[in-house]
Amino acid sequence: MKSATLRADGLLLIAAIIWGAGFVAQKDGMEYIGPYAYTGVRFLVATVSLLPLLLLKRNGPEPTASARPSTTLIVGGGLAGLAIAAGGLLQQVGIESTTASNAGFITSLYVVLVPILGLAVGYRILPRTWVGILLAVGGLYLLSIYDISKTSFGDLLVLLGTFAWAIQVLIIGWATVRVDTIRLTLIQTGVAACVCMIAAVVMEGLEFESIWAARWYLLYSGVLATSVAFTLQIIGQRHAPPAHAAMLLSLEAVFAAVAGYLLLDDRLTDVQIVGCVLMLIAAMTCQTGRGKRRPFASGTAVKSGSTP
Repeated sequence: MKSATLRADGLLLIAAIIWGAGFVAQKDGMEYIGPYAYTGVRFLVATVSLLPLLLLKRNGPEPTASARPSTTLIVGGGLAGLAIAAGGLLQQVGIESTTASNAGFITSLYVVLVPILGLAVGYRILPRTWVGILLAVGGLYLLSIYDISKTSFGDLLVLLGTFAWAIQVLIIGWATVRVDTIRLTLIQTGVAACVCMIAAVVMEGLEFESIWAARWYLLYSGVLATSVAFTLQIIGQRHAPPAHAAMLLSLEAVFAAVAGYLLLDDRLTDVQIVGCVLMLIAAMTCQTGRGKRRPFASGTAVKSGSTP
């Protein structure tokens, strides 16, 4: 396994850990602020925290031609921003009436949606990846929905948001090999911030007292779970096709369960622990072998560092 691929897998795993713990911040933060305002301020904080990186790049070496602003950068960042805005709002509204653990588990169902949607736009999925996907689905089922009587409307909203996260993974898989990472992340979070702040003003209004009361949760969600984690995702996906990346990122469900257990006293049953183990096995199943991928919106196959 190439060092670049190992490094990419490590970055995606770190992103999953940050996102998993982030569900606790999202759940606790809404004791002080509404879900629309939380999401809007979260993306605004993320955008502001990325600006120094952009300034550093301007003072550094001259970027290559591929890193300059382009139609791909604007379209990719804009569409990814709309996707995470939709996913973020649905997830945040849904988490009001479900647990942090359940929200993490359901969000991770994009491990199934990404390869299925990817087939329609030209990504080839190897058999071992499908085995991993089936194991992940089984694990997610045991983790969250094996007892249908415990599901809620919040679970449904989070599930709808999962479609948006899956689309974002595909968009990033297309754009990240073509444009500059920091600029792509900045446009993505900037678009999401604009959309969500408008939604917050219309649906709830913005109160400084509420924002200040939730400041530590917003800082975690904005700086770590958004600007840092999404940047790690974009860098990692340079060497990991979307289906492969989604499998690693889906481990946020396991980390959400651990964080919920440690910080919110969300207890795991024996069945849910088995689900966690299945998801870990699923992730390892997809770590063997390397191949090719063909990004959508392109007629040319592109050599990749890992199999889907």
